[in-house]
Amino acid sequence: MRFRQFEIFHAIMTHGSVSAAAERLGVSQPSVTKTLQQLEDDLGYLLFDRVRGRLQPTEEARVLMVEAVRTQAALDDLRDLSKRLQHGADSHLRLVATPALGHEVLPEAATAFSGKNPSVRMTISTLHSGALLSEIGKPAYGYDIGFVFDASSRPASVGARQIGTVPIAAIARKGDLDRGGSGIVIDDLVGRSLIGLDESEPLGKLVADLSRTAGLTIDTPVRVQTYRLACAMARLGSGIAIVDSMTAASFVRNNPDVDVRRFPESLDMPVNVVFPLARGLPVRSRDFVSKFETALSAQVELFDAELKKRAR
Repeated sequence: MRFRQFEIFHAIMTHGSVSAAAERLGVSQPSVTKTLQQLEDDLGYLLFDRVRGRLQPTEEARVLMVEAVRTQAALDDLRDLSKRLQHGADSHLRLVATPALGHEVLPEAATAFSGKNPSVRMTISTLHSGALLSEIGKPAYGYDIGFVFDASSRPASVGARQIGTVPIAAIARKGDLDRGGSGIVIDDLVGRSLIGLDESEPLGKLVADLSRTAGLTIDTPVRVQTYRLACAMARLGSGIAIVDSMTAASFVRNNPDVDVRRFPESLDMPVNVVFPLARGLPVRSRDFVSKFETALSAQVELFDAELKKRAR
């Protein structure tokens, strides 16, 4: 399949007709029809059935389209890279993080980085862990670097490096945690209602695995996907929320009517930077990762300080 044939096939499949494809590509309808017929001759099978003057994709066309979408995405990535090279390959960083890291750490890291690299543009997004690792691993690179808790389930095409760890904390309505002090263990959750996290998220999986390993039954009548939502429900008495220390510190600073407890250091969650393995980490990306590490350490220190303040 030559590039022009691919382009026309993709346009017809995407826009639904020869006329729409011709308009999109800025060529004549007879040119599109001729190229399509040549492609079908070259392949030896039909890509479209002609039904009452309309094109209906065959099963073969639908199968080809799956790969055509990936190819088009790769071409879009190539075009984007070619534009970026006009001002230097690292002049635009595309960043993505899980919501907890994106809301609590990424803004500080991005501000510090921008102060040292004012000419570098940044595009910042948040995605849940599974979607983030999937996007980083695609052949068409939508993101340069990402930040997640525990990247052990990443695709083979994704590189990863641990850049720190964060404590895990329990949040509950004030008075709902019986244990004194600033600590808590998994056994303390038995018989208590837990605001569950999706097991596709590393923290949700960690809590589920620990409870199963210990043979414990923990009640999770409510499941949520974001740590901040878990904290908000815990504050209202819906149960105990298990979240990362950064989300916990941010939440308790603005909500004095909640209790916070820290799990043992052995349960601290790893924080990983992830990146397309084939691309690696260019100089500017490594610089940003360094800023992120600094911001991450600062957030962990804020959590420890909050615990000490509440323990007085």
